[in-house]
Parts: sequence; C-alpha cells; structure tokens
Amino acid sequence: MDKNLALHGGSKAIQGTFPSWPLWDEAENRELQKTLASGVWGVTGEAIPRFTKDFASFLGVKHALTVFNGTVAIVLALEALGIGPGDEVIVPDYTFMATAVAPLKVGAIPVLVDVDPDTYCIDPDKIEKAITSKTKAIIPVHVCGNICDMDRICAIAKRHGLKVIEDSAHAHGARMNGRCAGTFGDVGTFSFQSSKTLCCGEGGAVVTNDDEIMERLFSFHNCGRHSNNPDYAHFLPGNNYRIGQFQAAVLCAQLQKFKSQYLIRDANGKLLTELLDKVDGVVPQRRAKGLEIHGHYLFTFMLDERYDRATFKKALKAEGFLVQLEYPAIHTLDFMKPYVGKNATFPVSTRLADHSIWMYHNALLGTQEQMHQIAEAVKKVLSCQARI
Repeated sequence: MDKNLALHGGSKAIQGTFPSWPLWDEAENRELQKTLASGVWGVTGEAIPRFTKDFASFLGVKHALTVFNGTVAIVLALEALGIGPGDEVIVPDYTFMATAVAPLKVGAIPVLVDVDPDTYCIDPDKIEKAITSKTKAIIPVHVCGNICDMDRICAIAKRHGLKVIEDSAHAHGARMNGRCAGTFGDVGTFSFQSSKTLCCGEGGAVVTNDDEIMERLFSFHNCGRHSNNPDYAHFLPGNNYRIGQFQAAVLCAQLQKFKSQYLIRDANGKLLTELLDKVDGVVPQRRAKGLEIHGHYLFTFMLDERYDRATFKKALKAEGFLVQLEYPAIHTLDFMKPYVGKNATFPVSTRLADHSIWMYHNALLGTQEQMHQIAEAVKKVLSCQARI
C-alpha cells in the first residue's frame, strides 16, 4: 500500500473542483420563460428556427434541422438519402452503438471496419477494402471530437458512388482545414443529449448544403409534409422526429456559451496532450492532420497494457480525475454478432475498448494549473501502480 495515493489517505493531486455539467444560468431561464409565456410550445414557435439559423451559421452550412436525438438524426439521414433494406453501410467498430443501430432501423446492414491507432477515427484504408456492390453509404464518426480524414473518405465515396453521413455527436465546433465537422459529407448529424458539449437534455440535428436533400430531410422528419405546406399534404411516408420549443430555447442559450467553451477545451486539450506526451505508460489520442480545433467531447489516452486499467482508474478517480466509462468495441455487442464475419478482426478498436482512459469534457473547462495537476495525477498513479 502506498500512502502517497489519495486512494490510501494521501493528498489529492488535483485540487479544487471542475465546472459541473451542464452549465446553465439566467440565460436559459429567460429563454424558457419566454417560450412558456408565448403559449406556442410545439413546432410553430420562434425558438426552433432561431436556433437552427444560428447553428447553421456557426457551422458555416446552408441548412440545419432539429430532431429529437442524435440516433434519429442518423436514421433520418439514411432515410432521406434513400438507404434501405439490403443496402450496406460502412461504420467504425469504435463508436457509440447508435451509429451501427441506425442502419438496422432502415433495414440496411452495418459493415464494421477498424479505426486508426493514432486518431481513433475510422481507417480510410479499411473502408476501401470493405466496399462491395451492396455498399451505399459511409458513416465516419468524429470520435472524441477528433475529425476523420474527410478528404480521403469523400474521395473514396465519390469514386464508388457512395453517400457520406458524418456522425458529429462528439464534435460540435471541431474544425479541420477551415471547415467544421458535419459539413464535409452529404449530411452531418449531431446530438444534443445532456452529456454533449452543446446540450438540451435530449435533442439532435441534421445539416446539409444540398437543397434537395434538405427538402427530403424536412419531409421525413415532419410526417411527410412539404416544407412550404404545413397542412395535411403528405408526399413521403415520414415520421414525427421534431423537437419542441423548450429544447430549442435551451439550445439558443447554450449555443452562446458554447462559442467560448469549445475554444477553452481545445486549448486545455492541447496543453494536457503535451504534458502527457512526457509521461511513460500513456499515449494520448493524436490530433488528425489538418485539425484546427478538437471538439473534445472527452479527453482520452491509451494506457500501457502492462498496467491494470480497473486499478489505475480507481486510483486516478481518487486523485480527482473525472473518470468516464469507455465504449466497448461494437463487434462485441450481442445485437451485432450476426453481422460480423467469423474471421473478422478489429485489433485497434479492441485495444481501445480494453485499455483507453476517458475523462469528462468539463474537466477541460478547468484552469491551466489543473491540467498540470491532471498530468501529475497520472504520473503519480503510474509510479505507484505496482503497490496499489
């Protein structure tokens, strides 16, 4: 037993507290009270169009449309792009389960491929090898807030006549080569679930620069209606994927806060990466080439396999580190097993599932001194690992 560890009664390496999540103040209250008093709580109020206009402007994209969660956003994108029964959709093996579930919801088949060992994003080389005559779309995931190699992915898609749906649930505000996550492919999808860096409890969005795709997105999300005819004229077999004004009201206030928060996360993420690069036993996620701003839904690093992760996490949490639960590899989930070939292997996503360490994004809203303390906590626990 090492008495220097906080786990065993020693002083915590990380002092003070981090901002709680979600962060809210009087701005959210004003927006909600305004919506409440308006008496227009459904889809015809002013908060939804105000948020979608501001969100589209922030991303630099032509159209944005709100839906009730991030999973539905992907399903809606697939429906609007004509993806259906028997079609194959390529998705990464390291992501939240919703990315793989969405194709199943429209009758398509998710085809898993491994991810890059440095960026943790989908590996373009693996995409190319997975394409068949049945492949109709690729869903790259900007995992943790890093951006996939969209130039290569879009080039592959163009060469094979495939659609690209960017799962940007982790990547609000992430920017590469002058463009935001969600704006490279045919459709970008976002989640506003309570843990996300831009949130309203539950919600989501789809974005696109294509007018025709936008009309289909609108129709499928609004009971099959035309965007210019809100009455009972239903030209597509749509669903009701709409959110109400209260979620949009919260998002209007949250977006204003987000415009400064994401820059703080990016700066602190860079600093923490530099500090952890000097620590033997851990390797932080590498920023993608051309990445200007990391979205940092979380901060993650790989723990050397000679250390026990469960023990390490327990000790690190005691030091004040905001430990978060990691994703499993998608191919290990019961619902996916019928779709995974017997000889398929996913060494990178398997290693990430077994050895990565995740930290909540609100820790990156802390001070620079706290970033140094986080790095010191990691060093401290690693040095004591054999004696825990």
